[in-house]
Amino acid sequence: MVVWFEGISGQASLGRIAKGGNATEGLTDRLLSAEREAGFHERDMSAFERERIDLEHRVNRMEAELESLRKRRLEAYARWWNARDDRDRARHVCRRIRRKIDKMRRRANGA
Repeated sequence: MVVWFEGISGQASLGRIAKGGNATEGLTDRLLSAEREAGFHERDMSAFERERIDLEHRVNRMEAELESLRKRRLEAYARWWNARDDRDRARHVCRRIRRKIDKMRRRANGA
């Protein structure tokens, strides 16, 4: 594994640069290389940030849609429940009226 700061703080690295040529020239090359690499990462970060923002907006829209769908689901269940209650009441009324009719027929036939 190469550590990103390897050679920057070591005396041996600076000594080698000084012995092999102009020390500032070697450091300048390393600086330009490091700045170029930082620029690449900066561009990547910008792209990732745009993607993150786009995804955040999409997630917010989907969460809002999900909340709306959950509300509609509850409303649909409430309508179903109310219709079920109305049906049960209507069936109860039908049973009572049938019993009344049957009772009246029995009286009419028995009398």
